[in-house]
Amino acid sequence: MNTGVEKQKETFEDIYSKSNNWSYWDDTDPLTRYLLDRRLQIGVKHLMKITNSLPQDWDVLVICGGVGGEGTILANMGFRSVTVSDISENAIQGCELRDSRLQTKVMNAENLDIPDESYDLVLVQDGLHHLPRPVLGLTEMIRVAGRAVIMIEPHAGIVANLLGMEWEDHGGVVNYVFRWNKLMFEQTVKSYVLQVPCQIEVIRLWNHNLVMDKVGKIFGGAQRGKVVVQLCYSLLDLFAGWLGNTTLGLFIKNSPLENHKQ
Repeated sequence: MNTGVEKQKETFEDIYSKSNNWSYWDDTDPLTRYLLDRRLQIGVKHLMKITNSLPQDWDVLVICGGVGGEGTILANMGFRSVTVSDISENAIQGCELRDSRLQTKVMNAENLDIPDESYDLVLVQDGLHHLPRPVLGLTEMIRVAGRAVIMIEPHAGIVANLLGMEWEDHGGVVNYVFRWNKLMFEQTVKSYVLQVPCQIEVIRLWNHNLVMDKVGKIFGGAQRGKVVVQLCYSLLDLFAGWLGNTTLGLFIKNSPLENHKQ
């Protein structure tokens, strides 16, 4: 079976070679920062509350990390160390140029070339649905996570079915846009870890940053626009449990997987 991994790598190498302007990840405008940071902050805050810990207690690996935008956000949050991985060497080179605080690895997210439980936390944001086999990407995250996994991906639901695309085309490489929900996430995790004691949490969110950016700028942008957008998301969150378009899944290990291997 053709997994599409090599063709995917070629395409993303080409995409990342055509641009070196990734400065928006470093934008200090309050509105832009809020939109970029929001979902990661929700996930990290929830994880820290559950585990009664602080970011500086954790080493984190970001998969499908591109030029390290999410890595920079996590480094700004104070994580002990942040490693960004991606299948594209050009993306990783861009990451190294952008933020010297980040460690980097060129890796295929479906087959991470590192030992089990290498990092405390393994995180992905909007990356699994680019993979030929997204479920394999999630199980690899679980394998190499020593303590927890955070997954932020499109949600399978009414809004996605009506408005979302089914197929995504990157320079001629087409992949199915895999979407998650609570049941899918729980079943994938449990089928992999079996009876290992763990905690699974799934939060449904809204994510309409392009629209919210326009709304914020209409109201003046910067701090004033940020306040308006925060209010909009607060109102939308009242309905997120039924209609939200993003799945935030957390998996927390209560004991190492190796203790339960036969």
